[in-house]
Amino acid sequence: MSFLTGGGFGWTGTCGSIIACSAVVNMVTPMDDAKKIIGEMFAWYEQTPFPSDIANQKAHNKQFPVDKYKSSDILVQTVAESPLCHVSVTRWCKAAGYASKSPERSERCARLTSDIVAYTATKLNSYFANAYKTEYSMSASAQGCTSCHESGKPFETGGWTRGKMQCNTCHDQEQDHAMK
Repeated sequence: MSFLTGGGFGWTGTCGSIIACSAVVNMVTPMDDAKKIIGEMFAWYEQTPFPSDIANQKAHNKQFPVDKYKSSDILVQTVAESPLCHVSVTRWCKAAGYASKSPERSERCARLTSDIVAYTATKLNSYFANAYKTEYSMSASAQGCTSCHESGKPFETGGWTRGKMQCNTCHDQEQDHAMK
């Protein structure tokens, strides 16, 4: 699944690590269950500070068995508020003060990937133990937007968009409503 690096060979679409983990969930669970688990994974990704304290500490203690990324520095954490690679990376780079091609940014994404893999494994383990519980859902801002602007509504009443990710990360609500 190396094509997912950089959100699709550098096109910075959806974060490749969450797409790879979603593919695994989709392969091992029935469609209706996969939709729930993957939906939660996306919401969790939007709302979680990355890299996690656990990933930062493991790197600091040199517990990752990968030699490619060698930094043991504790990295700045940011909440992406979007599953999109370019939003997630941009937020982190601005907060951390590193360029997007820096080794530190690569290290951050490696740690973030370990976080997503661990979260996915935890969710699948609970699913197969018949103990799965949803902890994350679509953000309140996205729920507010989709109450008017959702797939299936007539165009005239706002049915001209669809999606579940946080809208206000990229869109100014007042400006977008003025464009109607």
